[in-house]
Amino acid sequence: MKKMKKNVDLCGKLMCPITIGKSAIFAAGGQLYHTSRVIAVHESDEEHIHFETANTHYHLSIYPFPAAAICPLPVRLAACA
Repeated sequence: MKKMKKNVDLCGKLMCPITIGKSAIFAAGGQLYHTSRVIAVHESDEEHIHFETANTHYHLSIYPFPAAAICPLPVRLAACA
């Protein structure tokens, strides 16, 4: 029997682009979320992104910066001062 994944629907903003193999970081409802590694991006447009981690399907309505939803190239973050 296959275990069903949890579905999470939120409205928020991405803190960095979604990249397969990396954690997703986004803010929603006054909290900061740091997911496990992203294994797939199923849908992405200017207002919404649906991505999947090992245990969860996330449906994020993007506010206020929709262009940050997905990055076509791998991204490495630099340390901030």
